[in-house]
Amino acid sequence: MERADAAHNRALVLEAATRLIWERGIEGVSVDAVAAAAGVGKGTVFRRFGDKAGLVQAVLDATAASWIQVASLECRSAAEFAGTLFDHVLANLPLVIAAERTTSGGCEAEFQITVDRLTAHVGTLFKAHALLTVLRGTHVAFLLGQGMTAAEIRAGVISLAESLEAGV
Repeated sequence: MERADAAHNRALVLEAATRLIWERGIEGVSVDAVAAAAGVGKGTVFRRFGDKAGLVQAVLDATAASWIQVASLECRSAAEFAGTLFDHVLANLPLVIAAERTTSGGCEAEFQITVDRLTAHVGTLFKAHALLTVLRGTHVAFLLGQGMTAAEIRAGVISLAESLEAGV
């Protein structure tokens, strides 16, 4: 059983790491910065999470439930589901990008649920993956950086989903 102070420190570290990833992106976050923001020694972070990759993975694991919730929503069409996924990616963009950049993955089950749901809507695994490609956080961030608005990107994602679902 985890000691109360250890559980409290874990929560502080995860909250600080999540906030810093949001503010700075994964590249701009160090174990030292997380420890300072959480008010704990960096040894506490290393003992608990091993290294930065372990810390990022713990943040992703702690937020994976939101993916399951989104992937489990009942949607009437591929367009509705794609719009919901886009909204989720946009709302969680720094964490999505962090998940994409970690080599250890960790969200395979959540991703498989999403793939299965999209495949059911658009008919083939290939079409589902084509749609998921445009929903990658790094891709969305790139388009935003090129001057596209979130509304324009969302409309494009929905249009693609409608085309894929219609077999166009």
